[in-house]
Amino acid sequence: MSKQEIKHVPSRRFKDFENAPAWEQHRLTEVADRYDNLRVPVSSNLRVPGKTPYYGANGIQDYVEGYTHEGEFVLVAEDGANDLREYPVRCVQGKIWVNNHAHVLQGKEDIADNKFLALAIKKADIASLLVGGGRAKLNAEILMNIELRLPTYEEQKRIGQYFERINSLLVLHQRKLEKLKRLKTAYLSEMFPAEGEREPKRRFKGFTDAWEQHRLGALGETFTGLSGKSKKDFGHGEAQFVTYMNVYTNPISDLCMTEQVEIDDRQNEVKYGDVFFTTSSETPDEVGMSSVWLGKMENTYLNSFCFGYRPTEEIDVYYMAYMLRSDTIRKKLILLAQGISRYNISKNRVMDIEVFVPALEEQKRVGLFFKNLDSLIALHQRKLEKLKRLKTAYLNELFV
Repeated sequence: MSKQEIKHVPSRRFKDFENAPAWEQHRLTEVADRYDNLRVPVSSNLRVPGKTPYYGANGIQDYVEGYTHEGEFVLVAEDGANDLREYPVRCVQGKIWVNNHAHVLQGKEDIADNKFLALAIKKADIASLLVGGGRAKLNAEILMNIELRLPTYEEQKRIGQYFERINSLLVLHQRKLEKLKRLKTAYLSEMFPAEGEREPKRRFKGFTDAWEQHRLGALGETFTGLSGKSKKDFGHGEAQFVTYMNVYTNPISDLCMTEQVEIDDRQNEVKYGDVFFTTSSETPDEVGMSSVWLGKMENTYLNSFCFGYRPTEEIDVYYMAYMLRSDTIRKKLILLAQGISRYNISKNRVMDIEVFVPALEEQKRVGLFFKNLDSLIALHQRKLEKLKRLKTAYLNELFV
């Protein structure tokens, strides 16, 4: 094999194809046919509901009766793509209805495998080929003249099948993750008292005692985040501060989501069990997001866009974390948002919020339940991210 040929083989090949010929360059029009002439756009009010997926530039938009194409095809966004970097390209099968915002391609028999073709087109630099302004367009002529390198048809099929399995696993884990998130949302609504109620809809067996109502301010006291700092004080030093995004994102603070700052004895150090609240956001739905700190390290402060709350009564830390993220409490906090272009909340008004607290043993059961549920969500999230990284790595290694 010559040096020129070596450049035209991927860094990783399936064992059966290690000695197969180098990949050959072709224009798309040489290996695929285009069936845009069969497309039929239908306004949403004129579509007849059915079981056929109705495709646009970015995927399925609806389900309708009838179909425009039947078989296996590659759909490539023509205009209106939501993401120009991750350009919408997909391989679809069966009966489909396609409107005029997606090109419809099909690999020529025994020359181009559709699953492989979709991957190869997606790897092409499509963004550089788009024309137009705000609604960038991929013209058919430009698309069909894209140059791709293809291996033998048999090797294409192996590669296409391999990535189909990875995609199936990605879909599976994504569905599991979404199901768990929906489950958490439902339980956050059902395992804490609703507005006007004194007990939750759902309780663990064996717990019947009444829940007690308290003002947050009666259960603890507030403290401020960093103050008296300028931009030059950050990014260096032996101390850390908990970031705004850490508080906003995590019911239980991520101990690694901190940034450097100089040690300053005038600041309030955070302690195990402290609760943090965001005080400002661009939308009312995002104010007053809370997070509980379970770290025990010294010289750690809170960012200046949050305030802290330190319970003075014994409350389970995990119960506190998820109670403050429950549907009822979130609605109360959102009502406190004030502003026009940016929304803020007053910590004094947050302290006036009434919360319900059960006996400590029930708190622990509720807190542990949500802790375990979040751990399961994080596990599936990691599996999903690992699969995505694996797919990206193999796309680089199995393609020229």
